Amino acid sequence: MIIALQTVNAYSVATPANWKPGDDVIVSTASSCGAAKERMESKDENVKCYDWFFCTKKLSIEQVKNPLIKK
Repeated sequence: MIIALQTVNAYSVATPANWKPGDDVIVSTASSCGAAKERMESKDENVKCYDWFFCTKKLSIEQVKNPLIKK
């Protein structure tokens, strides 16, 4: 749960229930119709849109752990 909260803070995303590092995260809703259209038409393989208001993206375990490790 702590890693999920730190991931939310580091990447400005949301995590679904029972999320584990490496699972998809939820991207914030687009701020305008134009941004939503652009996101829906995007060829970005990491972002998957189910509708204009609901998109997810992949964060690898390494991406999740790197910002959390303090030096």
